[in-house]
Amino acid sequence: MPITVARMRGRLAGIALLAALAGGFLLLSGFLVRPRGGSEVDVPLTVQKFAFSPARISVEAGDRVTFRIRSLDITHGFAVEGTGVNATVLPGREVRVSIPAERAGKIRYRCSVICGPLHPFMVGEIVARPNPWPLWGGGLALLVGFLASAGAHRQPPRFDLLRWRPLSWLLTRRPFQFWLIAPNLLAFTLIVLAGLVGTATGAMNFSTIFVWIVWWGLLVLLLIPLGGRAWCAMCPIPAPGEWLARRAIVEGPDTPSRAIGLGWAWPKPLQNLWPAFGGLLLLVLFGLIVTTRPLVTALVLLGLALVALMTHLLFERRVFCRYLCPVGGLLGVYSMAAPLELRARELEVCRQCREKACYRGGEGYPCPTFQYPGGGLTRNTYCLLCTECLKACPYDNLAIGFRSFGEDLLVRRGRRADEAWIALLLLGTALAHSVIKLGPWGWIKSWANLDGSAEFLLYAGLFLGGVLAALPAFHLLTAWLSRALSGAPNARIRKLFVDYAYALIPLSLAAWMAFTLAVVLPNLSYIPRVVSDPLGWGWDLFGTRESTWTWVPLGVLPWAQLALLLVGLWGSIRVADGIVVEALGRVAARRGVAPLAAFLVSIAWAFLALYLA
Repeated sequence: MPITVARMRGRLAGIALLAALAGGFLLLSGFLVRPRGGSEVDVPLTVQKFAFSPARISVEAGDRVTFRIRSLDITHGFAVEGTGVNATVLPGREVRVSIPAERAGKIRYRCSVICGPLHPFMVGEIVARPNPWPLWGGGLALLVGFLASAGAHRQPPRFDLLRWRPLSWLLTRRPFQFWLIAPNLLAFTLIVLAGLVGTATGAMNFSTIFVWIVWWGLLVLLLIPLGGRAWCAMCPIPAPGEWLARRAIVEGPDTPSRAIGLGWAWPKPLQNLWPAFGGLLLLVLFGLIVTTRPLVTALVLLGLALVALMTHLLFERRVFCRYLCPVGGLLGVYSMAAPLELRARELEVCRQCREKACYRGGEGYPCPTFQYPGGGLTRNTYCLLCTECLKACPYDNLAIGFRSFGEDLLVRRGRRADEAWIALLLLGTALAHSVIKLGPWGWIKSWANLDGSAEFLLYAGLFLGGVLAALPAFHLLTAWLSRALSGAPNARIRKLFVDYAYALIPLSLAAWMAFTLAVVLPNLSYIPRVVSDPLGWGWDLFGTRESTWTWVPLGVLPWAQLALLLVGLWGSIRVADGIVVEALGRVAARRGVAPLAAFLVSIAWAFLALYLA
């Protein structure tokens, strides 16, 4: 669509206005003011499980802070991120540590001696004023929001990876998926064993470190953004049940009489993601306990494996992966933002195909999640990338390729309330867990840790109220304002509520990536430790049990978080613009997109303020 001179002038005026506002923010925040620091600041600091007191102190940039640290219970550590400061604090002895607050911003300190289950989240903060990060980040969020809504949408070319014959040959081999699953099944077995019989301290147990640092880090930072549901192709949890139901591990479906699964149809009222939503809600509500207790981690994994086993023996195909798995619900929603897709090359070939082998089975097993590439597979949500359809298709009419990020989010067909609520749950949980796990407030960690039943009930009420009531209420208000400003009274609020939730997904995924970076990077040194001593029994198999190596300079963390959130905001507003145009029409969308864009900018700013303020 050509850009007129008037529209160009309007955009330039808007950019100038935003630049002026951003400059005002910087001026008011003290970004351009020379720090007045240079004083000596003396801070008495007490340490106990699992909090520092005071948890946050404020000084002037340029001050030198001297902590007088005492432990009130057991041995703790005191390490400052991005510096070489690392001291051991013994009970009854005072330790003095001096830190120069050279630059304005936030400096985190944390316990560096393993002291119990919540040790990885025992942090405190030094805020060096004037701290420009929150308002500076807010100005950048406004600018990104405007530019994203003003830019033109372009369709980049697609790349069919299966045109490369070696890859096509590999993916159509019958043992391929087994090769992916087998090492993960071995790791799964070791994780469960370590969780059941190893130490109860999560930071010293192979189970919690490899699930919540290694696996979760790779999943959120690499597999989901690039591969969508690629993890589902190698997940070991449903494999034993599927192999048992088929009575085959590698063999193809040549002898269907061998199958022992009953093959019942899954109940129609449950053919949705609400069961997965419920499971995911429980996992995130008890998230602090699940991620810090090896035994709980092992029991959760065993429970999921048992449910998968039973559903494979009783019901047809992979109903566990399709409807029940909480991780599958998360992956399905976020996979719509990923660039990897499996689609039919020529729909006409599929229409003329009588066998429909990709859906019903042939040389390969039937699609485990009831997807038919030739009949409307336009989104990644339920495709497990298991490659069975590649093996089954007699016409070589399927492609696995790369396209632009977030294309599925603009596909109108198939939007559902269950997917929308999972998107809202994931966004709210990213914000809540950032407060709980990354914030300096020990009392809320204690509440979430089930230290007391009354406190946990209060925490659960706050968590569920924020995630299931407050955030959806703001989202509903956004939909109502969008309809009101657009002058489209015939647009249904319920439909706008569902449609607009898909615009939250890029920013939500970026927020989880920013959160995961802040959890994973400071705890990387535990990986070589638990490799040498997986059960926490004092072994040193590879000589790395005492490793304290910090792999990544933590000074880059705030910049990485800022970049991720701004990229996620850009993606969300681009998606929002397309969804609003589709829902309200191009003319009405010029006004209707404003509340949704403002909502997205405010969410991005909330994360920036939490991480950087």
